[in-house]
Amino acid sequence: MEYTELSAYDLPAGTVTSWTPRADAGRWLQDPRELSPGHEAHLRDSEPGSWIGSVLRVPGPYEPEPLRRAIHAWMSRHEVLRTTVTRDAGQGWRRVTAPAEAVAIRDLVVGDLTTDQVTALLPSLLADVSPTAWPHCVLASVVPAAPDPDSDSDPEPERADHFVLAFGADHSVMDAYSQLLWFEEIVSLYDAARQGVPDAELRTLEVGSHVDFSAEDRKLAMTLAADGEPVRRWLDFLGPEATFPRYGTGVTRPARDDAEAARPQASRSYWLATADQTDDLSARSRARGASAQSGVLAAFAHAARRVHGPDRLRFVLPMHTRYAPQHAAAVGWYVGLCPVDLDLAGVDPVLRTVSAGQGEQTSVVDGDALTATIERVYAAVSAGKPLVRYSFARIAELGGITDGPHFAVSYVDTRFVPGAERWSTWEARTLRSPAYGTDELYLWFLRTHDGLNVSTRYPDTPEAHAAMDALVAELRDCFRAFGTENMREAVA
Repeated sequence: MEYTELSAYDLPAGTVTSWTPRADAGRWLQDPRELSPGHEAHLRDSEPGSWIGSVLRVPGPYEPEPLRRAIHAWMSRHEVLRTTVTRDAGQGWRRVTAPAEAVAIRDLVVGDLTTDQVTALLPSLLADVSPTAWPHCVLASVVPAAPDPDSDSDPEPERADHFVLAFGADHSVMDAYSQLLWFEEIVSLYDAARQGVPDAELRTLEVGSHVDFSAEDRKLAMTLAADGEPVRRWLDFLGPEATFPRYGTGVTRPARDDAEAARPQASRSYWLATADQTDDLSARSRARGASAQSGVLAAFAHAARRVHGPDRLRFVLPMHTRYAPQHAAAVGWYVGLCPVDLDLAGVDPVLRTVSAGQGEQTSVVDGDALTATIERVYAAVSAGKPLVRYSFARIAELGGITDGPHFAVSYVDTRFVPGAERWSTWEARTLRSPAYGTDELYLWFLRTHDGLNVSTRYPDTPEAHAAMDALVAELRDCFRAFGTENMREAVA
């Protein structure tokens, strides 16, 4: 599993079809449930063409009608995919929602396209989503072209037992966990639809509604006060200028002009560790009373300090807000922000170089340093975690904060998401749209059945490329000291 742009996915030549939800204007109902402050901020600040999504190779032959029924069932199950907003003069945004029976799925066959044409077209189809115009999620399928029987090149034939399916959604209705849940859900729905399961049964899923969650989120946000502890703690984290921290010197910076602001960011994905190496670090973290998240962030902090020198790392850690069981399998935007202020001053390096015999040297884990680092990471995350449940958009409004995150680090353990063990077979991948500018560095650590992956998005500048290359190389060196084949630990 990787998190990349669609351009990094191996799309086949074939027949492309777009799948778009539609509902008659008269079927939309006024919805009294209010928008969350984060949703309102997103409506105000979102960039055109910004989306997230997923893509996979659906096992089984392509059958249009079962696919239509599967997509409709998915839309029916998750109310957030059937709701949108309208603008009322003088009253701001108002929500309207369509009942499941009012939604139809329109398919449009675009045509038979080459690989290059498919690669160019699909991102433009998915980029049609907008926070202010429904539908907020669209899909596209690609049925691979049959090999040319007259070709002399003898290409490896495309498999006839699958087709590619991708979706793009606006962030107001989707978070990263929703992207992951989609793989198993859409494949299961398609299989059931092909077997003739009735629509009423396909649509049935006991799951909470993100629309309800948003209304509750707003109620909680409205209890905040400008002089309350959540606002004060965020302002303390941001400092006198109320600005978010950056990574390193010169890695991220404000754009010098419009041309730099419009420059696409670099987007790269790296495998850092095997499953054994990640499991080893996780076990060591648990033995120290923390989780694998603390271990991975400790390795990251160690690598950043080795490469770029800072004893203190300050960043934003996105964390889920799926606190109620009914929201565990729901599609929606369940994300809050955790400020992390990590000070490693006085902590020894996690790796120690020792003799391996015959004049060779190797890196081993310094257990005391690892313990100290994990404990500090755990404490830093725990200190910021109570703020996750409070809407940062509301805190920013009360605290006069106009800046946004420049340095964010995310960690997600995907191994227990339904269907995760089959993602490799399905060539499943989560997607993000291109981003622009020179002022952001995002790192997404994904723990999977295959090991640990990190996806990066950063300015396309020589300084940022050099910084990320050095950081990834150091991270890989760090993880080589873990794993079942290298359990040696330095002793004092």
